[in-house]
Amino acid sequence: MTPVTADRIVEAMNWRYATKIFDKSKKLSEEDRVALLATMRLSPSSYGLQPWKFLVVNDPDTRRTLGSFVPANKSKIEDCSMLVVLARRTSTTVEHVARHAKMLQDARGVSAETLQPFKDMVTQGVAGRSAEAQDIWNSRQVYVALGSAIAAAAMLKIDACPMEGVDRERFDETLGLVDTDFTTTVAIAFGYRDQNDPYASYPRTRRPAAEVLEEL
Repeated sequence: MTPVTADRIVEAMNWRYATKIFDKSKKLSEEDRVALLATMRLSPSSYGLQPWKFLVVNDPDTRRTLGSFVPANKSKIEDCSMLVVLARRTSTTVEHVARHAKMLQDARGVSAETLQPFKDMVTQGVAGRSAEAQDIWNSRQVYVALGSAIAAAAMLKIDACPMEGVDRERFDETLGLVDTDFTTTVAIAFGYRDQNDPYASYPRTRRPAAEVLEEL
């Protein structure tokens, strides 16, 4: 694998911005689409539990319905090339931990006894938390995947706009998440910026490195 240069990473992050207007005539290639979805699926999560589901919303009518719930993001939802709603698992149970341990066992070719200490640790540390604490923890894992997707899109010169201002209950109902193990957390639109989007030309405004970086 050829390493990406440091300059290339910084250049990509300087290039990106939260796109406000997408050119609906421009579509992602299948290769790029697959890469972005793979990035989310392969994102790190605590203990590797992956308490998420990524819903790729292709149907135009469904997009219009979702857009009607969030007028400020309506055009982004409808015009982007790919819309993904990132959902979190509402709780992590002992059964979820056991399934994850079995998946590790099969992948690594080790015995159940070898993984028992790990299984016990995760069961105590995650499944033993309160429902509220689990929900917060799972939500944070989803944001790791969101960040990975934003960075990957920038590296591919694909525009993106994360959208936290969604109506969770209405999104859940529309996307069939009601009475499931998952609930809407955040959405992200991918595509290509419209030449008339004024935000594309705005200078980056970031606090100086001296204010946000500290070496100890």
